[in-house]
Amino acid sequence: MRLKLSLRNAAIDENDRVRFYLGVAYAELGETSRALDELAAVSDKSDYYIEARVRRATILQKDDPARAVKEIEATLEAKPDSPDLMSFLASLYREQKRYPKAVEILEKVVAKNPDNDRYRFTLGATYDEANERDKAIDQMLRAIELNPKNAAALNYLGYTYADMGVKLDEAEQLIRRAIQLEPNDGFYIDSLGWVYYQRGDYRKAIEQLERAVEIANDDPTVIEHLGDAYERVGDSDDALRSYRDALGRSKESSQSERLRGKIQALELRGKAEGTGL
Repeated sequence: MRLKLSLRNAAIDENDRVRFYLGVAYAELGETSRALDELAAVSDKSDYYIEARVRRATILQKDDPARAVKEIEATLEAKPDSPDLMSFLASLYREQKRYPKAVEILEKVVAKNPDNDRYRFTLGATYDEANERDKAIDQMLRAIELNPKNAAALNYLGYTYADMGVKLDEAEQLIRRAIQLEPNDGFYIDSLGWVYYQRGDYRKAIEQLERAVEIANDDPTVIEHLGDAYERVGDSDDALRSYRDALGRSKESSQSERLRGKIQALELRGKAEGTGL
């Protein structure tokens, strides 16, 4: 009898594995309905269940964010103790800018896993998005304390200090530690450039920011930073070029509005000086 049950369970597991990978294949082929159906058929007893539901939510998020959230909320009813599932739900809330909901979930995750530096980093970043910067800094400090090699937390804290214009020496040390761990990360190099910018050392800022743009060349914030540094040294042509490039890539309305203001100011200055920028 035990052997029959074991064989039966093995067959069920194999069917779920096939359904899962078939769903993934359909998704890659753009056959969304078939992908969703196959992934939905994976049993909640299967090792593939959580990943199947996450895949479904990822597909749904593109066209129906609310349904994606409901998908993961329902999955959590079946698997209430999965911190990764809770973190994924929080990421969906963050994409929808529902930061209080994301914070609420991540605080529970951290409470259950207080020694996990990744969860603390995510909570800290979400606090920052919710305009609770002091709490964000506290979580980044805890993440670094738990894992001194958490490059993302080192950079995030260093950049936060630099953006605030405080503790710039400490900010530089934190960011350099992150770069030492991940030397080819353009965002970390951007952070170092921003430290120099905040110190008023614009030439060194440009040196770092130009390198950052080469590595992370599609990020509008990095490009805008470089434009700011060019503007500070009086290089209006390159500043304007950078601002226009950043505007073309920006997806945030607040950043786009700010960039338009910078472009307009430079264009007006150019007309006044007769340079016709």
